[in-house]
Amino acid sequence: MSFIIKIKEKFFNNKHDNKKTSVLKNIDISIKSKEFVCIVGPSGCGKTTLMNMIGGLIDPDNQVIQSSTKNNVEAEKFGYVFQTSRLLPWLTVKENVELVCETNSQNFNSDSIDFLLDSFGLKDFLNFYPKAISGGMRRKVSLARALINKPKVLLMDEPFVSLDQPTSESLYNVLVNYRKKNPITVIFITHVLKEAILLGDRILFFSKKPGTVVFDYKVKSVRKPLTLDNKAVDTEYKKLKSKYPQLLQGLV
Repeated sequence: MSFIIKIKEKFFNNKHDNKKTSVLKNIDISIKSKEFVCIVGPSGCGKTTLMNMIGGLIDPDNQVIQSSTKNNVEAEKFGYVFQTSRLLPWLTVKENVELVCETNSQNFNSDSIDFLLDSFGLKDFLNFYPKAISGGMRRKVSLARALINKPKVLLMDEPFVSLDQPTSESLYNVLVNYRKKNPITVIFITHVLKEAILLGDRILFFSKKPGTVVFDYKVKSVRKPLTLDNKAVDTEYKKLKSKYPQLLQGLV
């Protein structure tokens, strides 16, 4: 699924003094079907707000977020992976995934859930509770939960934050291998530029609040090996940092 995003300005109202705060401004983005787009920018620049607007979690307030097939992008199927796993502690790994299954969907059966969790390396942990598995495993479960209904677009808000490098890289492999078999559009927020270069087809660099796209960059590196110490990724990272030293601060 491809779509366009046009936001003239997005405000939030402060409940205490009723003042308006501008969080996004002059956004004009086109995203191609099956493209992996990373969003990088300073903290508080509106990245998560934009993602929540795309996914329908925040009212777009008459801004244009439109798919290529329907007038309303909210009618499309989304999967969402948050910064924390958000698993229910009283449900097992399998039950956490079952919870989001559409009851009238072919995905609502035990075998399909088992197959997906097995492909993510969780076969032996189906009946474990979240507190009994590692943080990396919990992130795998949250990714499986986001994908079980076979969404057309996967929204990922810093999904691997706070994980150590080996655990993050194991999750990169899970995500990339899934997309090889099931190509879908991915929008991925990260503060780690090397991660964006390693995983993304494009990187949208945002300014400080109110956030706007200051640089739309097409990634050149090859994702082999799928590790943060990939030499091609490191070279591209250094070139970007050298040419645009304040890029991560939202300046070009």
